[in-house]
Amino acid sequence: MAAAAGRARAGHAAESTAKGPVLARAIARGELVVGVRRYPRPAPPGSPTPPEPDAFDATLARELAASLGVKAVLVGLAPNERDEALRDGRVDLLVAGVPTRDARDDAGGAGIDAAPGSYDTGRAQVVALRRGRVQDEKALRGASVCVGEGSGYAGAVALRYGAQPRSYPSAVHAASAFMAGECAALAEDAQVLERLMGNEEWRFYKPVARDLRAPADAAVRLAAGDTASRDYIAAALRRWRADGTLAQARGARAGNLQFEITLLKDGLVCHS
Repeated sequence: MAAAAGRARAGHAAESTAKGPVLARAIARGELVVGVRRYPRPAPPGSPTPPEPDAFDATLARELAASLGVKAVLVGLAPNERDEALRDGRVDLLVAGVPTRDARDDAGGAGIDAAPGSYDTGRAQVVALRRGRVQDEKALRGASVCVGEGSGYAGAVALRYGAQPRSYPSAVHAASAFMAGECAALAEDAQVLERLMGNEEWRFYKPVARDLRAPADAAVRLAAGDTASRDYIAAALRRWRADGTLAQARGARAGNLQFEITLLKDGLVCHS
């Protein structure tokens, strides 16, 4: 009910908000094409599943499309495909977390803009083995930390603790790798880790750092030069923060990830 009310408010506001060429074209065709992250879900050994759109990205893409009164078309893209897909016009927007440092610094990213404001504004924790070598924040210096692709916490652990983030295709893959001993620690949204720490199989782990904020925004990206569309998206993000839409989406993400990560204990594996 609250989500429906939020969408209704967003829709009413959209009627009086100017839209630039990118969003005007989407309205004309009746579809908003959004590039999102993708990853295969946990599956039995020998039966890998095809990559599917990240549910959090998909939720925000659908909310934005609903505010325009059009259908959302999701296009799952690998990190090295996203900027090109946006420049080529294969997607109208990118909702795919924080781009990697290489993507931000690379000159090939020219011609791409970002709507002000982050849509992933939570705080993270870092967890490690209770009897492992990382027992506190100081021990994170130089330590490997598993993170999901597109997570702003990769930059956070590097800048704040001098850790070495190791990126995986999703938060589920990152958790799987951490549990397999590939990293000394795991950085993830506090909502997700607090739920996981309540599970029996997570009794071997403990938080070693808390209240970690991402230093970079997870921003909706679009082609540069369309100021009106950029401002429309920024206004939508502000509305969603105010009416609880983003908080609800983050809560749903936490529940989904808890479920998928819990499946790992039943012998299901993450395929990359």
